[in-house]
Amino acid sequence: MMAINTGSRIQQVKAYLLHYIERNHLSRNDQLPSEASIAKDLGVSRNTLREAYVSLENEGVIVRRHGIGTFVAQAPYISDSLNDFLPFAQIIKNVGYTPVFKTLSIAQVNAPADVCDALDVPASTTFYYIKRIVLADQQPAIYVDDYVSPIVEANTIDWEKFEGNMVEVLSQASATPLHQIQSNIRAAAIAPEISECMQLPEGTPVLSIRSTIFAEDNKPVAYSKICFNSSIMELNIVRMIRKN
Repeated sequence: MMAINTGSRIQQVKAYLLHYIERNHLSRNDQLPSEASIAKDLGVSRNTLREAYVSLENEGVIVRRHGIGTFVAQAPYISDSLNDFLPFAQIIKNVGYTPVFKTLSIAQVNAPADVCDALDVPASTTFYYIKRIVLADQQPAIYVDDYVSPIVEANTIDWEKFEGNMVEVLSQASATPLHQIQSNIRAAAIAPEISECMQLPEGTPVLSIRSTIFAEDNKPVAYSKICFNSSIMELNIVRMIRKN
């Protein structure tokens, strides 16, 4: 029996439960042992255990179903609106996660044919190519391949200080103000070369987005291939109904 004798009993019970969930690799909707069993293991009263449960439920970690038991709660989805543009950091913060940007590589490359087509340049054109990943509380949420058009003075950008907001960077580096972003969205199976970065098995369903950023003169200035982890992210849109 593990006895709790010092410090805050409730905080230590919470720490034990969080460690139990992690140690046993429990995911959403997995059931925890009974309250009586955990109280006996920890040597605490049922009242202390219930207070810890209430705190964890308020934090969205567990959900209690009357007469059935206690389960691991579903993590809140990160919801990105297609009606408004918000940086990835903001949509992650809005749900209560901490965003972390990691630039995996920056190189000058001859881009694939689909990128050249999207940016309306010859196949032999060299681009700045930025590979990055966005984490939400250390969980991979978004993978991005960014290709910057040669019409942007990309060599003037300090890529070592790049923090993930491509629109802000391009706005500062482009001679012409930015105008709009066009995106195509589809369901896809995660590519093998991305699955390891996203910590997802090969073939996992994801949201695949292709986005082109245009300047005011309608010239494309950047093209992005974005992969959203659909287990924690969703997209929403509001469409108005026209009146006759």
